[in-house]
Amino acid sequence: MRLLVSCIPYDRGKSGLSVYAREVVRALVSEGHEVSVLADGDVLERWREGDGGLPVPVLSLKSFPSPVLSMAWHLFVLPFWIRRHRREFDGFVICAANRRVCAWYPIPTTATVHDLANFHVAGKYSRLRMFYLAHVLPHFAKKAHRLVAVSEATKADMVRFWRCRPEDVTVLYNGHRTSGAGREENVGSREGGARSILYISRIEHPGKNHVRLIEAYSRLPRELAAAHPLVIAGADWKDAEAVHEAAARSPHSDLIRFTGFVDDIESVWREAGFYVFPSLFEGFGLSLVEAMARGIPCAASNNGSLGEIAGDVAITFDPQSVDEIASALVRLLGEPDAERAARVARGRERARRFSWEDHAKGIARLVEDAAAKPEASMLFRIPVACVTEAEAVDRIVSAAKARRDVPFFVATLNVDFVANAVSGWPFGGNDELWGYLRNADLVTADGMPIVLLSRLLGRRLPERVTGADMVPAICRRLGEEGLGAYVLGGDRDAVEEAFAKLGCRGVLAGVDPSFVNLDEEQPDIVERINAARPGILFVALGNPKQELWMGRNLKKLRVGVAIGVGGTFNFVAGRVRRAPLWMQRCGMEWIYRIVQEPGRLWRRYAYGLVKYSWLSLIHLLGGYREGSQAGSWT
Repeated sequence: MRLLVSCIPYDRGKSGLSVYAREVVRALVSEGHEVSVLADGDVLERWREGDGGLPVPVLSLKSFPSPVLSMAWHLFVLPFWIRRHRREFDGFVICAANRRVCAWYPIPTTATVHDLANFHVAGKYSRLRMFYLAHVLPHFAKKAHRLVAVSEATKADMVRFWRCRPEDVTVLYNGHRTSGAGREENVGSREGGARSILYISRIEHPGKNHVRLIEAYSRLPRELAAAHPLVIAGADWKDAEAVHEAAARSPHSDLIRFTGFVDDIESVWREAGFYVFPSLFEGFGLSLVEAMARGIPCAASNNGSLGEIAGDVAITFDPQSVDEIASALVRLLGEPDAERAARVARGRERARRFSWEDHAKGIARLVEDAAAKPEASMLFRIPVACVTEAEAVDRIVSAAKARRDVPFFVATLNVDFVANAVSGWPFGGNDELWGYLRNADLVTADGMPIVLLSRLLGRRLPERVTGADMVPAICRRLGEEGLGAYVLGGDRDAVEEAFAKLGCRGVLAGVDPSFVNLDEEQPDIVERINAARPGILFVALGNPKQELWMGRNLKKLRVGVAIGVGGTFNFVAGRVRRAPLWMQRCGMEWIYRIVQEPGRLWRRYAYGLVKYSWLSLIHLLGGYREGSQAGSWT
């Protein structure tokens, strides 16, 4: 596949996000995919040379003077760039969707979320950034076609804080490199070898918890600390001065070494005898898996994903407790050789579960899955089928031939349907009608406002599929298949004239213009329909009456398909003219209808459009998700 991969932000190549971006691109390339990398301008040469020299096109962008501008560009400008170049790519991969997302996604997109640490670590970022991460980014991230979490812990947070549906999030564990110095040797048990305690992380306070680690290390007896210096590897980041000050205050300050950012990370790993990971919160913990794969005994926090990743391999502790960290260090350093050897063996075995190749294959599968035509676009929790008119007609005729025990229920959703069914403060709705629409076998987008909303939500419907356009095609197909049609409601003369005009007079199995009272059973109407045994029942009572009648009588009917068609036969017969094609395509057919019948329609259309616009705004702001209340803002 031809994949565009966003490696923004890259953090100057000095964070776990940059490691993830490099390794995912490397694995995708090794799997044979054609990869183009989207990166900040100042990353270009580093990517080509210092970070692996991958032979992939790098679409260099100017460096942004601030993260706010970078976020805004990625959110609002990048989607238009992708749309302009969409024929060049089969899919889009966002490497850090907990930092950068798009307002909409023109091509199949996977978005990887590493952690939601901002919900767990108070003061991790500035107030503006915390607001963006908590209230803006989640809304747009969930529009991506497929969401990826790098651990079950991150997935649980996405369900809890972002209110994602569990089935919408796929867990793909990160990996580790499978070759390199020290991988086959238990460096933690070499006699006379390096015995330092290593922690690799950018120096960020308080999130990475360096200060408590230093305080715990300071409680070790001098002799034990002298035998095991503390090595802290990583570039200075937010509030790093607090970490350096804590080290300076330590009685073992001479045994604490800061390496800064290390280009040759292997040299740091080679001198490590033990590994400690005290972070307050992690979405995965890349270096923990690296340590296990290298045969280095580990101690780690028991929260976030670290306990999940470590399993029974690492000694775990509460990262908020200096006492527990100190006790874990003493236990780790003094563990008998046999127990340590068993721990190392378990670590190497567990590390085999984490593979960049498997991760990249999972990403590719999700892109392919997203590229396949989706079954439905969820609008107001109503599953609107992603079908063309021809595909919808095929489904309806096939269902008419199949004749299930319960008829195949079809609804053609337009603004009027939404206004009648869906509630959202301060507007009421009809829950019974909404329930029938949500459980219909096929719902099509009968109106350009429905199609436009789907595009704004990133759940693109291919085209408008109206009842007025489908009915003529359905009737002709019924004639070819030898099936009959029955019409309930409408004017008998108009219906017969319409079938005659279509050349399908023989298809008409019956017309019943009886007055339908929703407050009465009227079993004689159902009996007449069943006696005719039609393949399709057209109900021409108008919304909401026709959908309510079908929903209440569906299990009593013995027909293949039941579909509400409103005044379609008046259009087909030519008694009511439809708007010009250009007005239909622009979503302006309602204006034409008001001009035709202003006295009857203007209030209904005015109310419907105002309510629909308001409900759409609620939807765009996050309402009508599964699990939320109708019209909620959360």
